[in-house]
Amino acid sequence: MRVSRKSFPPKAFVLAACISIGLVVFGARTCRAYPPFTIEFPDQSGDVGRFTSIKVDAAGNPHISYYDADHGNLKYAHRNGGVWVNEPADASTDDVGQYTSLALDAAGNPHISYYDVTHGHLLYAHKSGGTWFVEPVDGTHDVGRGGSIALDGAGEPHISYVDYTTGDLKFASRSAGTWTSVTVPTGASVGEYTSLALDYSGNPHIAFYDWTSKHLMYTHRSGGVWSTQPADNSTDNTGYYMSLALDHTDRPHIGYFNLTTGHLDYAEKPAGTWGSVVVDDTDPAIGWFPSIAIDAAGDPRMCYYDKYYGDLTYARESGGTWEILYVDIELDDAGQYASLAVDASGRPHMSYYRVGGPLTYAVGPPDASTGVGSGMRPLPPAMSLRPNPTSHGTVIQLGPLAADGAARVEIYDVVGRLERRLPLDAAGAAVWDGRDEGGGAVQPGVHLVRTVRRDGTLGAAKRIVVVR
Repeated sequence: MRVSRKSFPPKAFVLAACISIGLVVFGARTCRAYPPFTIEFPDQSGDVGRFTSIKVDAAGNPHISYYDADHGNLKYAHRNGGVWVNEPADASTDDVGQYTSLALDAAGNPHISYYDVTHGHLLYAHKSGGTWFVEPVDGTHDVGRGGSIALDGAGEPHISYVDYTTGDLKFASRSAGTWTSVTVPTGASVGEYTSLALDYSGNPHIAFYDWTSKHLMYTHRSGGVWSTQPADNSTDNTGYYMSLALDHTDRPHIGYFNLTTGHLDYAEKPAGTWGSVVVDDTDPAIGWFPSIAIDAAGDPRMCYYDKYYGDLTYARESGGTWEILYVDIELDDAGQYASLAVDASGRPHMSYYRVGGPLTYAVGPPDASTGVGSGMRPLPPAMSLRPNPTSHGTVIQLGPLAADGAARVEIYDVVGRLERRLPLDAAGAAVWDGRDEGGGAVQPGVHLVRTVRRDGTLGAAKRIVVVR
């Protein structure tokens, strides 16, 4: 049987295959992160976890804002002493809590911007002395989608967001308890999301998508004047999903989804000119909901959703090279609304949505993307698999860089069990017939092909789908 990848989503036919061979795929089971990451569930109360936003306090404890779809509430979870506590931040009878964005003040108190679906307003909630306070920010038109919050040096909140009625980008600031909102003169029709960062002088920098030009855009204010420009000058349709961060020199870095190619891209502006690279092009729809953070070494890191497989993935640049790790590759569709924070020790913390709930959190060790073999693969892709999906066999071909020093390839099932070892020929190729070491046909579904170097370390990894 031949199956088209474009017409048959991988997890859909994995589930169908499991059902057809009598495996139980629904019900309670332990979720397993791909090493070196571990997974926890801060809130398992129902369909919770859309529109997540994560920050880490000075003690390394994660804090998450998110939407409770069952009750239409804004919720907040934090971990302290290894124990997760969650609570409603706005339990209004209205439908509130979409497009959340979280910031922590110097005392570790949460500040959240979010969208009131019922009235089409932008709201702000903050917790002080154990009590939540909710304030309206902007109630003109349908406003508040795509909100992104940042606190200045005085702890005052600033929010970028979309006026969905006019298509304008808006920016709100609070001072002495009073909110002021302005329309940013971008000349663009703004998309659904924005991403805000404040520089050391308190000036706002905002990334957004222009519906008209189909470009990733960047604007910033200096001396009271806004300046707007494309952050990606290609002819591709880029930036519908985007995330902005500033490094210690206030240079902007943006991770974003390229709708034309279906890949994750990255843009930076090191010396007055924007430059962009492809970060992950391993699947035809990878890079949705990117979230970017800059570590202490000034290197960008991102987590993002692989829509093709329904997985959460993580990337880090070091020395000009991007390295990729799988984070959550269970049969569940996981990784939407991903958010990333890096603590002072370099540990990546990620919050994201598992379809139907629960709210999910993943954490890795310091510098998880360096020196760790499991799930790592260099970019550009170091391995090709043809055909993929496969029903009878496939040719595994390593690229020159991956083949140099490689001893063999290994096939694993989706839960990490070794199924087959294959030697490589002089050209860095091997043929897999879809069978395990004992000669039996492997189960249909997703499997992983990984290279093993002569020194025993793991190299590139790639998914292959077996159909029967």
